[in-house]
Amino acid sequence: MYDTDMALRLKELGRPRARPAWHRAQCVSISPLRFSIVDGQFQFESGKGLTLTRTASNVDWRTGYTAAAILSGGSLLVIDRI
Repeated sequence: MYDTDMALRLKELGRPRARPAWHRAQCVSISPLRFSIVDGQFQFESGKGLTLTRTASNVDWRTGYTAAAILSGGSLLVIDRI
């Protein structure tokens, strides 16, 4: 049993881990509008790498609100409030 578990772990070592398709972004500021992802390690501000869909732009954002977002290159696309 141990040999098969070890073999499976070794097999996985060479494969890159799949990145999540979407992130849970948190609104940390409303003026200027700013969202953070990955426990605050990355922050995106309106006009500086932050894009909102039409649905997301119609939301009255408040600090602490959570949104579904996609990270693409150096910018964050906020889809909608969760």
